Amino acid sequence: MTDFLEEHQALIVWLFPIVLAFAGVWLGAWIQARGGHAQAKAAEKAATTAAAATLQAVREQADHAAAAAHATALREQRISAATNLIRSDRAFGRVLHSLFRQPDAGASTPAYDELLHAWGVVQLVAPASLTAVSSRVLHASQDLQRLARERGEAYRSHMQLTGVRVWMPEYEDARRAVEALDAWRAAYEAEDSNMVDAHDAASAALDRIPNLSPEGKSALLNDGLEPEIGPLLEQSWREHNEAMDEFVRCARAALGVTD
Repeated sequence: MTDFLEEHQALIVWLFPIVLAFAGVWLGAWIQARGGHAQAKAAEKAATTAAAATLQAVREQADHAAAAAHATALREQRISAATNLIRSDRAFGRVLHSLFRQPDAGASTPAYDELLHAWGVVQLVAPASLTAVSSRVLHASQDLQRLARERGEAYRSHMQLTGVRVWMPEYEDARRAVEALDAWRAAYEAEDSNMVDAHDAASAALDRIPNLSPEGKSALLNDGLEPEIGPLLEQSWREHNEAMDEFVRCARAALGVTD
């Protein structure tokens, strides 16, 4: 080995710088390649992070937009539900008023069905505070409807008697009939021993009213078994109006309406 080195010393001296130069170039290239790879990995990581951040921002923006759209749609539904309940209740109220002036011509059932539907929508979309008040409105309307159905005939017939003017020939008979009916109700409420006589007197007084129908006469006599309808009807309308006023106040609060 030593002999070989001595014999080729000149060649080795000549080749050694070339080998070193080649090794330096290769090492530099390797280092540069490693650096480029690391740079590429860093760039890829930065791009991935940026894409993830962008996607998250887009998702959050979409979520906010969806939540805002849902809130807007729910608000519109609640406004529509509250408005429709108010409208249908007023329409039903007009029908109920008419039932105390004339027999039901078939308008009460559709009006009630519409009110019931409007109330059901409120139950679906409104907050609990508003649904509770809407039930009070419905129950108040139902109480008025019950009064109209059970005592409307008697109320209309009684109004027929009290509507007779002083100058009309039948005025005295109508006045006596009203007085006899009052005496019959008072006797029944007091459980007087002359209760049957009071009933018969009222019946006879009604027989003298030629324009009074048999149904009206029967309704008036049966109505004597109940409390006077005037104060009861007034109280029912007052409770209904109070329920509706409370519903409107709660609806305004639920919708964020401020003066």
